[in-house]
Amino acid sequence: MQIPTVIKSGFFHQLFNKLYEPVDAASLAFFRIVFGSVMLFSQLRFLYNGWVYLLYIKPKFFFKYYGFHWIPVLPGNWIYAPWIAMVICLVLIILGKYYRAAITAFFVLFSYTELLDLTNFLNHYYLITLLSFIMIFLPMNASFSLDAKRWQQPVMVPRWTLGVLRLQVGMVYFFAGLSKIKYDWLISAEPMKIWLGACQSIPVVGKWLAMPITAYLFSWIGMLFDLTAVFFLLNKKTRPYEYIVIVLFHVITLWLFYIGIFPLVMMGAALVFFSPEFHRRVLTTYCSFLSESSTASPGIFFFSTNKYIYTCCFGVFFLWQLVMPLRYLFYKGDVLWTEQGYRYAWNVMLIEKDGYVEFYVEDKSTGERFIEYPKKYLSPLQERMMSTQPDMILQYASFLADKYRIKLKHPVAVYADAYVSLNHRPGQTYIDPKVDLSKEQDSFLPKNWILPKN
Repeated sequence: MQIPTVIKSGFFHQLFNKLYEPVDAASLAFFRIVFGSVMLFSQLRFLYNGWVYLLYIKPKFFFKYYGFHWIPVLPGNWIYAPWIAMVICLVLIILGKYYRAAITAFFVLFSYTELLDLTNFLNHYYLITLLSFIMIFLPMNASFSLDAKRWQQPVMVPRWTLGVLRLQVGMVYFFAGLSKIKYDWLISAEPMKIWLGACQSIPVVGKWLAMPITAYLFSWIGMLFDLTAVFFLLNKKTRPYEYIVIVLFHVITLWLFYIGIFPLVMMGAALVFFSPEFHRRVLTTYCSFLSESSTASPGIFFFSTNKYIYTCCFGVFFLWQLVMPLRYLFYKGDVLWTEQGYRYAWNVMLIEKDGYVEFYVEDKSTGERFIEYPKKYLSPLQERMMSTQPDMILQYASFLADKYRIKLKHPVAVYADAYVSLNHRPGQTYIDPKVDLSKEQDSFLPKNWILPKN
């Protein structure tokens, strides 16, 4: 393949050469083992706590992601199969055995389980999906793996293979910080006031946590921490100290707030910024059974695939990820209220929403109205999540419309009576009660039936 002219000289030429400098594949192996271990703990925890049954067997209705309504839910106890298969895949990923097949299967299975119900969306699940997708195309098993037994010397890989992992983790921190530059977070210290106020029963420190000044400190420190974390991690001198701050920060959030395994994911992922020498020392000490026995000079690059194709493909991938967190700028209104462009944008811990919604189904032939309460078909978690998210309200309205059309054998209209409170504000009407939601279609276009925030 001919080298593009723009790469032959100048800044792009230097950048391209830098991206393809050799680095020790031990860094990729370290990330593979840490990622696999954290995810193995997560999946076993999911099974142990009975969440597969509560979230995927017990519910009568599932909210679908836009464009993925066709994803089926496995019947009955068959839904356990993906989780059991993921556990097996993760053991293979950690050991580096049949790695490419294992990481591909894990990505497919994890994506499948996440696409089953929009109710269960979490930022770190999205991150895990992205990381596992990236890892399919990287030589994560080139070193310290059972697959690499055939290698008789340390392996070197292009620097960009480590760089894409760092970039992915760094984007999470940076955009999480950028998203916090909002009036509610910095000026009102919300929802931190709400959450810390709920911690006042904690012995000794509770009364201090509930003080308004503490909420402001947490809000500003959280914003500054997220915005600067990646830059301090990239600096060799500040990296160890920044990682100590990262551990303290995430341990505190894990202690005070219920945010799942997100702190563990980020503490593990941030280690990717340490040097390959550090990673090799750790792996040689603790994973000697996976290391190469030879001390010969470093081997050749693991990759022989056309490098320009990889550069272009990953360039497009990360360009997409730059656009996704900023797409909310194309919509009117406060993104925290409308939630248009809210997901997939690393909006971490920004909102505390309380809502209530009931539906009215009208027989258009007779004018008769029927009231429908969501708890009839939804679990408490589904009802709570749906009551504040407009696309989920629309999905449920469409579900009711279909049921009543079959039941009444007449055309029907569906209206929502929804009230929402955002970050301790007084509740207000959320959805235009005059709009027939059965006629609305979900899309990326503005949802004009969401009433503006007062």
